[in-house]
Parts: sequence; C-alpha cells; structure tokens
Amino acid sequence: MRALWLVLPLTVACSEYDLVTSEKPGRPGEDEGSDATGGESDGGGGEGADGVDGGETTTDGCDLDLPGAIDVALNEVCDVPYSPGTFTPVVEWQLPGYNAYGPPSAANLNDDNGDGVIGDGDTPDIIWSTNTSQGLISVNGATGAVQWINPFVSDFASGTAVGDLDGDGVPEIVATNSTTQVVVLDNMGNELWTASVDPGGTDWFSYPSIADLDADGIPEVIVGRNIFDNNGNRVGTGAYGTGGCRNEGYTDYVEGSISVAVDLNGDGELEVVVGNAAYRKDGSALWYNGMSDGIPAVADMDLDGEPEIVVIGGNRVWTLETDGTPTGWVASFSGTNYLGPPAIDDLDGDGAPEMVIVGSSEMRAYRWDGSVLWTRPVYDASGAAGVVLFDFELDGYPEVVYADERTVRVFNGLDGSVKLESSDHSSYTGFENPIVADVDGDGEVEIAMLHGNGSYGLTVYGDADHSWPAGRKIWNQHAYTITNVEDDGGIPAVQPPNWDVYNNFRSADAGLPPSEWQDLRPEVVEVCTKECPEKLLMTVRVWNQGTGPVDAGVVVVVRAGEGGPIVASATVPVEIPSARSSDGVLLTVDVNDLGGATPIVGFDDSVAPVSLILDCATDNDTSGLSSTCG
Repeated sequence: MRALWLVLPLTVACSEYDLVTSEKPGRPGEDEGSDATGGESDGGGGEGADGVDGGETTTDGCDLDLPGAIDVALNEVCDVPYSPGTFTPVVEWQLPGYNAYGPPSAANLNDDNGDGVIGDGDTPDIIWSTNTSQGLISVNGATGAVQWINPFVSDFASGTAVGDLDGDGVPEIVATNSTTQVVVLDNMGNELWTASVDPGGTDWFSYPSIADLDADGIPEVIVGRNIFDNNGNRVGTGAYGTGGCRNEGYTDYVEGSISVAVDLNGDGELEVVVGNAAYRKDGSALWYNGMSDGIPAVADMDLDGEPEIVVIGGNRVWTLETDGTPTGWVASFSGTNYLGPPAIDDLDGDGAPEMVIVGSSEMRAYRWDGSVLWTRPVYDASGAAGVVLFDFELDGYPEVVYADERTVRVFNGLDGSVKLESSDHSSYTGFENPIVADVDGDGEVEIAMLHGNGSYGLTVYGDADHSWPAGRKIWNQHAYTITNVEDDGGIPAVQPPNWDVYNNFRSADAGLPPSEWQDLRPEVVEVCTKECPEKLLMTVRVWNQGTGPVDAGVVVVVRAGEGGPIVASATVPVEIPSARSSDGVLLTVDVNDLGGATPIVGFDDSVAPVSLILDCATDNDTSGLSSTCG
C-alpha cells in the first residue's frame, strides 16, 4: 500500500510546542493557501454541528478532552479523470544477458540501509532463473547490479517464489530446478534444502508458491500438487491435476504448472487449487470434478461473496463454481497450442471483474457471462504469454500489460486501445508475464519484464512524467494475489481473501472503480507538555476523506522519527464513515523512548484495515513535533 506517514499540522492546546515542518510539493489543483493537509480550521464542516467532546482524560498534569467526530471534506484531488491515452513509459535500465521466461519475483532481500532490519527503507531486489544455464540471479532493483548468482538452479524453465519461511524477518527464495526438484535458498543465494517433486505429468515450466495452508504461522511450499513444510519434508501430494496446461498441438506435453492457494470453503485454512481439483494440506481432495487439468485463477466473478475459478488448458478457457462444478461456459482459441495464465480485474469500472485471456493471435477480455468486452490481435506462436493488470493513471480503469514473442504492448482496460507498443522485446514465451511493483523504492511503480532471448535479459520501465502511483515493493510469485504476502515478505498466517478486498488476480491494482478513492489522515487536535520531560500526551482524530467507509480497528501510532519504532499507539474501535472523522483517541509517549528523534504521528500500516488501503494522497505537507520536551 502507499505510505501513510503523512503527519499533519498540529493544533497545540495545552502549551506551546516547537514544530518541525517539511514542505512537500502540493497536490495538483491545490491552492497554496488551502487547508488541504489537516488541522481544525475547516474539516469540511468544522466542529460546529457535532464534534462534541468524546470524554475527558485527566492525568497528573494534563486535562485533555477527547474530541468528538466531525464532518470532513472529501479529497476530490483524488478523483482522477478517465485517461484514455496518456502513457509515457521510458526504460530506466536494462541488464544485458541473463535471458529468462516467466515472471521474475521482486522483494526486499537485503538490509541495504544498515538499520538492522530488512524492510521498507531498503531497495527491492529482482530474482529469476535464467534460461541460459547461468543459474538463479538476484539483482538490485534500482540499478540492475548483479548481487549474486547460484549456478545450481540451472533449468531453463524454472520459476521462483519469495517469502519468509521461518519467521526470522529474512525472506527465503523457492525455485524449481526442472519439474522434478524444488530448491530453497537464503537471501544471499545459498542453498538451504532441496526436495524431489512429483511432476504429475508436467514436462516443462513449473512455478512454486508459498502459503500458510493450515494457519499455524509456519508457511508451506507448494509445487503443483506437491506440498512441503518449510524444512522440505513432504506433507501432502494430490492425486489429480498439477495446475498444468496441456499442449494442444502435442498432447503428450503438459506445461506451466501453477497452482493457487486460497480458502475456498471459508474454514480458515487454504486449499491448493489446480485445474480440476482442490487439495487440503495433506493432499486429500476437497473436491475433484473429473475434468481436464489447467492453470487456474480465482476471484468472485459473479459478486455472490464466494470465489469462482477461471481455468485455461490447451486452447480452451472454462469456468468453475467454488465447489468445482463447471458453469457450462467454455471458449476456444483457434490455432494456438496454449493460452496464457489468466488475469482478472474490473476493467470497465462497473464493479464486476473481467478476465483477460490470451492465445497465439488474439487477446480477449471476457465478462463472467461469457460476453466479450473487447478483443485485440497479438502474435505469439505458442500462445503461452499472459498479462498483468494495474491502474497506472488511477482513473479506475486498469491497464493490461503484455509482451508476446516480439512486442511489448499496454492496452487500455476499458476498450483495449493500445497505449504503448514497443518492439524492444524478444521471447519464445513460456507462461510468462511482466510484473508491476516499485522495484527501485522511489515511490512510483515500475514494469519489470524478462526477455526470453535477445540482447537483454530484463528491462525495467518507469514513467517519464513521474505520474505513476506508488505501489508495493513486492511481487513474490507467479500466482500473486496481493493478500498472499505481506510487504516485508512475511507470509500471513491467515490469508485475507483477495475477493473480499480487491477481487482481482495477477493484478497489482487496488481494485477501486472510477471516482472512488481511499484517503486517511491523522489530525493532532491537542498536545500537552505539562508532564515533560517524562511524558508527552496528545489527542488525535482520524479523517476519512475517501469515498467509502473504513472498517473499525485503525491503529494510530507515534513513531520515533519517520519510519522509526512505534513508541505509542491507540486503536479507533469503530468504523469511520466517508467524509467523517473518528472520535479522538489519546496517545501517551514516554519521551525517553523517542531517543531525541522527532515524534511522527501516522498509522500502523501492517495491520488491517490500514494494511488493505491504497491511500491516494502521498504528497501532503508533513509536520512533526519537536523531540525536545520542556
């Protein structure tokens, strides 16, 4: 999610207090003197109508009133108009050699800033397995500098996944070394363990996943229908599909094994979904429908609150209900051996997701009822390249990013019109797609794209106008669903269903329809220094200037310096409606815990609901209290 460390001007109530202010550029459309960043002076309605004191908090030296909720103005600067053609990507850097199929993975692997923690302040790394027998490679996401190469993982059709398998705060790397072996390495590329994989008939292209299937806090490693614990011990093997795609022209070949871990039945544990079955952790089948296997994608396609499954296999795409029952809809693509892995998002802003399917000569965007939103021609002899989705303009209509055998294209999600076409690409394609993430840590997303052959192995595209939004610094596996991994590479013990929040698949998008946005900000109402130098007290309201309500549980925190440790926190216990603030909460800071740093008020973005918000305002003015108490 985007940074929420936007601390607003403070209203000092109990005593005078020095302010340290850092001015950032104002958002487009803001007048220099407008009250766009907080404070009590306006709020879109002020305290007059309500804002009744929420209660009195008395300590030895301070007598603070907890302020009541107030009306606040929607941040209409976030209402971005539809952008049918503005798209100005440029190559930020390219790495010669090290060609590869499949999507790379991106995550923070190293403590680049030396603060002792691998986290948000570090530069992401990009990891992939080459198809040139050079091995598994990790490069710096900002520069392309090679960090390390492990030559042991040398299969040309291997995939990767990244996640913290042992809970020590340092991600591990999972790679398939052909379809018969899985390898786990530490963040420096050193081998930790290997295990044999039952390929289940899969010949080439096997992509691993990481998930905590039984919600015990310890992730499992998944390869097709194979399930391992975090030490490489096999704990389950499914009896049916592997999530692989049959070759329509050479029916003896099955390729592209990509299974998906989601909670289909709402029991709190994840199932491993393949094209024709769903497996529990021990490999037993929750269901098996007797159909052909295929590569799945999962979302709530009909908005009934339950996930449906889109499957591609050979030259066909079909759909399943939550329990594996076929819906009866099937579509085929002529003249193609494969279809690319499916991607899902709301392309036309109607609130319901569409699915993007690609063959050798055609890309189609389908609605759930099987009607076609749009089609566009492509050229990919195998048909095995897929797409990734992201709303680069934040206008509510995700773009479709795709590379076939010779051309990179970006399509408008609403109508399929071409926004970018570049011939700076070459690949034979192997169930690949680009990824979208902030790979250099500059506060803007980039497109990272591997090339299966040609002079360059990897290209990173940014925006010439620096208008692309902030985004996550992680894309950890082929079957990426946003909620499957935490920002620091941690694997959630309880994986939130993507369809409850974003309702997309192989998308880095927040899933908000047009003219909807999310914008939380803190308002420091009163500060009391009467208990200095031991304590600093303040009351804070949370403004919701977005268009929808924010669930109960927002955690307001004070950090010792921007990005520093949390030294005080308080939780808003109720939902915050749109265009309203919360009642005030009290935060008490032990001044010694600040260590001389400036106290910064913000939100804990590691826990819901803030962890699930893509905040639209990233360039507010920021203010912090002086760390000197007295």
